Amino acid sequence: MGAARTILGMVSNLMYTVRIRESASRLGSIAIFVDTNEEMISKIREIHPSLLIFDLTAVQPGWDETVKIAKAEGIPVIAYGPHVDTAAREEAIQAGCDQVFANSKFTLDLPNILENAFKKV
Repeated sequence: MGAARTILGMVSNLMYTVRIRESASRLGSIAIFVDTNEEMISKIREIHPSLLIFDLTAVQPGWDETVKIAKAEGIPVIAYGPHVDTAAREEAIQAGCDQVFANSKFTLDLPNILENAFKKV
């Protein structure tokens, strides 16, 4: 069994990393952020996080394979991105993300989003 209630994220925007960390902390969780698919896969295997979060503006080619690895491990995956980038959001759904949010919804509802995701773990 891996680390309890650990969020693993690929997030490029400092504002979001701070918000995710703060919301995770309030729920008794920790958030770890990585920059590459390789780091993400390594951490999935090393710590078996409770949740993955992808910023759709930070993803790299091949990130959809990372989602498949997480899903095979039973790890829920959330993605968020600009509401105008419907193609990226559709790609996230096709990749297997459990939930995909517009930035505005993700920002406004982050504590509830995390809490609900943890209930499913």
